[in-house]
Amino acid sequence: MTWRRTAPRGPERLRSLRRRLGKVEPVSVASMTLVWMLLFNGFRLREESLGLLVLGVLVSVLIMVLFPLPPVASGLRLRPWNTLRLIARFFADLVRASLQVSRQVFTPGPPVRSSVIAVHLRSDSDLMLVCTSVLLSVIPGSVVIEVGHPERVLYLHVLGAVDREGAERARRTALKLEERIVRAIGTRRDIADLEASTGGEGP
Repeated sequence: MTWRRTAPRGPERLRSLRRRLGKVEPVSVASMTLVWMLLFNGFRLREESLGLLVLGVLVSVLIMVLFPLPPVASGLRLRPWNTLRLIARFFADLVRASLQVSRQVFTPGPPVRSSVIAVHLRSDSDLMLVCTSVLLSVIPGSVVIEVGHPERVLYLHVLGAVDREGAERARRTALKLEERIVRAIGTRRDIADLEASTGGEGP
């Protein structure tokens, strides 16, 4: 009978934890923390904002340690001016959509109807797909219910889109958001793919 000597598992687990912590990407942590703050209204001026921000960072790091993701593709660029435009337009859309949903809900009359529409994205990047899905779901009145990954199709449940015109308006809004995201943080290839499908027109 042969006895096999096994090394202690404690140091191995510690080394594995260190490797996972080393793979935590600041961009992904910042993105998940931003979504966390938006979901819990953390940007409102109140005493809990700082604690909520710290908790969001910790939760984001914990998620990346427990469920490590593949590294973000190299060539990712953060363009300050386009990023500011993205943030400004996003918050403007957030306010506009909130007012629109409030008017639809509280206006007397028949129940508000909705539709499910398919939006074909132009970028092949998984990161652009994820960012577009998250921001669309944060804006009131629309939520991503399914993602067709190989085809790059988002299926959106849109409140108030009861006819073809309303569905096309919601589809254009989603594509404009995707374009602003690509121009803010996309790679050169992402931007080239986008311009090839839009004829080089800006958002």
